[in-house]
Amino acid sequence: MTEEVFGLRYEFVYRHGHYMSLFKDEGEGLTAEALSTLQVKMLEANTIPKLLPLEIQEVDFRIKLLYRLAAKRMLAQVIRVEGLSKLHFAKLMYAIVCALEESKNYMLHETGFVLRDNFIFIGADWSDVFLTYVPMMESCEEEDVITSLKGLIRQIAVNIIDDEKKELETYLDSMLLIQSLQELKANLRELMDGKSNVQEGLPKPLWKQNTLNQSTSLKSPLDETSLLHNPIVEVHTANTSQRISFTPLPQKSQTLVLASGILAAAFLWQNYVSFPSTSKLHLTLGMTILLVDIWFVSKFLGLPRYQHDEAKRQVSTSYHAESQSENKSDVIPELQDKSVDIQSHYQNLHMHTTLIQNKEHNATVFLGNLKNKTQGPRLELQVQGTSKSVLILNDPFTIGRGDTHIKVDCVLDEAGVSRVHAEITKSDGGYELKDAGSTNGTCLNGEPLVTYQPYLLKDGDEIRILRQEMIFRY
Repeated sequence: MTEEVFGLRYEFVYRHGHYMSLFKDEGEGLTAEALSTLQVKMLEANTIPKLLPLEIQEVDFRIKLLYRLAAKRMLAQVIRVEGLSKLHFAKLMYAIVCALEESKNYMLHETGFVLRDNFIFIGADWSDVFLTYVPMMESCEEEDVITSLKGLIRQIAVNIIDDEKKELETYLDSMLLIQSLQELKANLRELMDGKSNVQEGLPKPLWKQNTLNQSTSLKSPLDETSLLHNPIVEVHTANTSQRISFTPLPQKSQTLVLASGILAAAFLWQNYVSFPSTSKLHLTLGMTILLVDIWFVSKFLGLPRYQHDEAKRQVSTSYHAESQSENKSDVIPELQDKSVDIQSHYQNLHMHTTLIQNKEHNATVFLGNLKNKTQGPRLELQVQGTSKSVLILNDPFTIGRGDTHIKVDCVLDEAGVSRVHAEITKSDGGYELKDAGSTNGTCLNGEPLVTYQPYLLKDGDEIRILRQEMIFRY
């Protein structure tokens, strides 16, 4: 891979488990002098929460940093597959900020963290994060932690669900102005608790919408009664169309309904107290709830009225009549009259069509280029004894079990297959196969793949996921 961090290259390897390796080229190599001795000892002596476990491998005075990835998923992969909601975003960023603060207890420097989505891993939950820490000398610092966090926020926020991204635009802009971890942590806690201003974009109940519309209309110079908002609900049946309109009740009528409800409820409960029983208790509770519902509807909605939408039906009928009259010119004259006989129409068909005849007998007629087009990159597999070919159209092309929330391009309905097991991506050299952090692994031509490490595919390569075999064709 060409991307570097702290001047180190990285790759994914398998050494009795899946690891991410950071190293320098063999010519230079990473030496012990480039690492902070104190931080290395702290990492080796302690199991630091929210950090990837680090192992240091030294061969011929050249060092490699190995980070164990057991039961962990790359954040970039999870976001691309599962999507990201505002609550997931808040929990994720809150856990990252907490990890940065707790690192001071182990004498780790904040700038040693690699705050990029392909160097951050998560467990079973979005708050179960594992960060990559590089124990380099402080002279190798790239940028301060606040700047790195802001870059991570921009990188991740792009993937938030579109409907919720609009609600968070103002909040994210204010978050990028924060200059301390404590302030950022407090803002994220408010976002998780739902106390931030993002709630302003959420839909309000119907009765609150009516109140808001009425209060807004009072500010306009128009007559108040002309701007009174009555909610209208259309009810469509098989043959008719009806509208339900709610007419607000005056204050006196609302008070009368409330008083009547209280009296009725009092009578019901007095009857229950005089002759208590289980069935009478259930009846009394149900009637009381019904009375409360009646008062609620009369208070905030009003009196419902049903109206047949005859005018709307008449307009629709006239519109269709006009459309039919305009399109008559495009219809075959014989078919305009519905009474025309179909048999006579086909008997006179020679009057409306022309048969193209070839002058030369047995001459070859050119029918165009009938050469089949190449199918393109695809996977060939056997499903219940039937051959199946799946075209590789998307980039990335995902393979797995999928579920109601995660859609994959090639579905393998077999026990042990992960929701997103592997994926095929297009690169400059062709198509590459990558195991997407699956539980049971992926094999290419009989060899197990290292998780997240891309492998170049060629025509005829065999991909095996558990018992399912697929042939890559290009």
